[in-house]
Amino acid sequence: MKAYYLALKKSYKSIIIGIIGGYIGSLIKLPLPWLLGALLLNLLVSFSSYKITFDKKIFLPVLLIIGVILAGSFNITLLYKVHLWIYSSIAMIICTIVGTIVVALYFNKICKFNKLISTLAALPGAFVVIAGAINDIAKTEKESGQVIIPQATRVLFIVLFLPFIFVTQIGYQEIDSFGNTPTFDLRYFCELIFLIVVSLIGTKILEKFKIPSAPILAAMIVAGFFYTFEFTTAKFPDVFINVAFVFLGSAIGCRLSGLAPKEILFYSFHGAIISVILLAIAAFFAYLLNVFLGFDFMAAFLSFAPGGLHEMVVISVAYNIDPLFVTYHHFLRIFFIIFSIPFILKIIKRD
Repeated sequence: MKAYYLALKKSYKSIIIGIIGGYIGSLIKLPLPWLLGALLLNLLVSFSSYKITFDKKIFLPVLLIIGVILAGSFNITLLYKVHLWIYSSIAMIICTIVGTIVVALYFNKICKFNKLISTLAALPGAFVVIAGAINDIAKTEKESGQVIIPQATRVLFIVLFLPFIFVTQIGYQEIDSFGNTPTFDLRYFCELIFLIVVSLIGTKILEKFKIPSAPILAAMIVAGFFYTFEFTTAKFPDVFINVAFVFLGSAIGCRLSGLAPKEILFYSFHGAIISVILLAIAAFFAYLLNVFLGFDFMAAFLSFAPGGLHEMVVISVAYNIDPLFVTYHHFLRIFFIIFSIPFILKIIKRD
C-alpha cells in the first residue's frame, strides 16, 4: 500500500489537472469528457515549465477497473438476439479489417509512420484499450503521439459530426445522458470486489503469456462473462467511472509531454482525414447490409461508425434505434481489435 501511496503522491498534480480538465470537458459537452478533458489539459500544461508526471504503478489498476466498467454493458438479452445479427457481425469484422488496412497504409505511406505505429493508429475503435496498450509499447513520446492524437481526433470528429447527419436525415432529438444509480448495500460491494478479484486473477494469467494491456482485456473477458449471464448486476457508479477516466486521461496526457505543437497539429489533421475515410467505409458496409439483407441503414451506420461507444448508444436511444444492436456491434469491434493486438505485435515485430 505504501508503494501506491507514494505513486499517488508523485502523480497528484497530474490528477488534479485531469479533474479540472474533465470538469471543463463536461461543461463544454466534449465527447468522453472526463477522459479527453483530462488528456488535453495535461497535454496543454506539459507545454509550460510546470513539471507533471504520472506514476505507472497506479496505471495498471486503473486499466483493470476500466475493463470491468466496459464489461458492464453486457446482459443476458444479448444471448437471445445475437443469432439475428450473424451477417451484420461478419460485415462488422470485415469492415474493421478493411478500415484498418486502408488507414494503416495511409499513415505508413503518407505520414511515414512505421508499420507497427501505423497499424495501432489505424485501428477503428477501442480508443481506451489502444491508449492503454501504447503506454507500454511506445518507446518515445513521438510514437505515443502518432497513435493517441489521431485516435483521439477520430473519436472527437466522429462523435461531433454524426449528430448532424442524424438531424439532417431524421430530425432533431434531445440527446440526454443516462447513468447508473446502484443500491449501495453489502451485496453490491461484495459483487464488485468479487469482479475485481477474479479480473485480477485473469490478469495474472494473461501476463504469463505476455498479452498487452492484460488488465483491461482480462477484466472485459471475466467480468463480461458474469454480467452476460447476470450472475451479477453490480456496476460502478458514474462518479467512480469518471474518476477512472480522469486517471487514464492524465496518464496519457503526461505520456505525450515533449511533443511540439507542430507535431500535434500534424497528427490531428491526418486524424480528421482518416475519420472521414472510416465513416465512408462504415457507410458503404451499412449500405450493403441495407440493400442485400434489409438492415436499417441508419442503425447499421451508427453501429459501424467508429466513434465513442457511450455516445453512439446515447444517439441510438434518442433516435429510437435498438441500443442493444448498436452496443453489441461496437463491442464486437472492440473485442476483435483487443484480441488482434497481440497478433499484430507478434507479426509486425517478427517482420
